[in-house]
Amino acid sequence: MAIAVDDHVQNLKMLLFVRQSWSLAQDLDIPDLSPVPVTGNSRIPESSSRDAWDLMWKREWDRAWAWYDIRSERKAPLTQGEMQSFARPGQDLNPLMPPFWTVEYGEEGIDWDAFDAWDRQTTPIPPINVEFDHVSALVSAWHGGLTNVIVLPYRGFFAHRLSSSHLVVSAETRRSPELYDRALSFCT
Repeated sequence: MAIAVDDHVQNLKMLLFVRQSWSLAQDLDIPDLSPVPVTGNSRIPESSSRDAWDLMWKREWDRAWAWYDIRSERKAPLTQGEMQSFARPGQDLNPLMPPFWTVEYGEEGIDWDAFDAWDRQTTPIPPINVEFDHVSALVSAWHGGLTNVIVLPYRGFFAHRLSSSHLVVSAETRRSPELYDRALSFCT
């Protein structure tokens, strides 16, 4: 039995930081962040309209989540041609590397010091290892197909079965024995 826990999802955290900093995609039902990032000097670039940035952000948000499906489905090693096509921004999703905002759209408008400070706040050091307290719930979830838990800096209880193999939870959910067991029950 193996269930990977990813609480350092840089590509998703960068998207959440950009959304918070630039007030994008406010019509999407995305939980509040915890902690809320101090965005520093991050500002929406004037190189495109707010509506255009909003659409670009939503596209990348969708691509970031679609990547988990691509990665899960990929069984065979990449061919040389696939490796070359995945090396260019805007191309097909690479099953080995998730899409990154800065690869597609650059670093304009992002205060890296502010992002790094928030990233450090949201990344537990040392990593939290609560799995031994949840062996029964994890075994049941694994039998239900769970292989990956993605941890995001959302406030309060959050659990979403992304796919047959992936569960997304808030950091607060993962730290709470009751909430984590409840989230794992989504996979049985």
